Amino acid sequence: MNSVITIAAFLLSLIVILVASRKSLTIGIFFGAMTLGLLTLTPEIFLENTIKSLTNIETLLLAIAVGLIPVLGGLLNESGLLDSMIKNYKFSRKSLILFSPAMLGLLPMPGGALFSAPLVDKAGGEKISKIRKGSINVWFRHILHLIYPLAPTLIIASQLAGLITYEVILYLFPFFILTWLVGQYLLLGSSTELDSTENETKWKDFLVPIFIIAIAPVIDFLLRTFIGLKSLATLIGVSASLILAIIVSKPSIKSFFEISKKSKPWDFFFLILFIYLYQGFFKVSGVSELIEILEIPTWVFLIVISFTLGFLTGRTSTPLVILIPIFIAKFGSMSALDLALMYYTTLLGYILSPIHPCVVFTADYYEIDVKYLIKDSLTVTAISMIFGLLLYFLLYIFI
Repeated sequence: MNSVITIAAFLLSLIVILVASRKSLTIGIFFGAMTLGLLTLTPEIFLENTIKSLTNIETLLLAIAVGLIPVLGGLLNESGLLDSMIKNYKFSRKSLILFSPAMLGLLPMPGGALFSAPLVDKAGGEKISKIRKGSINVWFRHILHLIYPLAPTLIIASQLAGLITYEVILYLFPFFILTWLVGQYLLLGSSTELDSTENETKWKDFLVPIFIIAIAPVIDFLLRTFIGLKSLATLIGVSASLILAIIVSKPSIKSFFEISKKSKPWDFFFLILFIYLYQGFFKVSGVSELIEILEIPTWVFLIVISFTLGFLTGRTSTPLVILIPIFIAKFGSMSALDLALMYYTTLLGYILSPIHPCVVFTADYYEIDVKYLIKDSLTVTAISMIFGLLLYFLLYIFI
């Protein structure tokens, strides 16, 4: 096919993804895939690759596993297990301000910022302004996504790059420590007025939810490392956490189905399938060969474009789904360190985005203008970006 038509079809597919994903990333990826496939492939090749992508056993197992993660999150939230964990947190109020949004941020719940904002508000009391509480809520809701093995976006990004999630996490861990420390210092400072908490601790209520959340990545890691399973390991791990959550919370059949329906697991399931469908069309369309001749430096992909797309889309999945295949087509492969930096800069752009739902919901809860919340987060984001780039170059040199 004519190279101009191929590139035009690819760019059109990206526009479709960016526009449609404002409503739903799953819908955006589907229509983006259809646009690319139908405009660049013959009917026979289109059908062949569609069947191949949608029937791949590893892809299906991964899709089921990722689809179960929001159900687990919904069950932990609706059953009160997560709220019980926060209430029985027996450490300083300062650490509670950081801990509560971080733990709640692990669960892919729509409007989740509205669950953690009251906890930050209560723990901070009158010592912290509403704007600063909002910045803390948004910032610490997302930091653990850098190292949480069941974060859907991290799983998707690792799979697209052909890397093991835990390998990427090893490189992301220094970025996590850096970002946590910068956020704690710049957003909370060295105040000692928040060192005490009056919570009465029931350690069982505190530890059980943590165990339920942690058991999935532990099983996943062990099965991958010692048995060699891939997507099935993730499915077994998530299923074990879900079963344990059901045993502990004892929901009725009706309430469990209501929670499952509210969590929209099918949306995550089809998202995985459509991502691999798009990737399959991308590989056979001839786009990758045309991208190879483009003179675009590595750092532009890893820093400028990833941050910009994170900011403009208010998402992390959309930029990564678009950029990782392009990066691999251009440079042949993607290292765990490169993916770590792309993931990190995308996350920083996402955290600062005015169309990021957590930013909007947080500003709404604290009754402040979004622009003031973004302005208050500019310094911590800029410092984290600068030190993150320095960290990347140090890791690049010495590892």
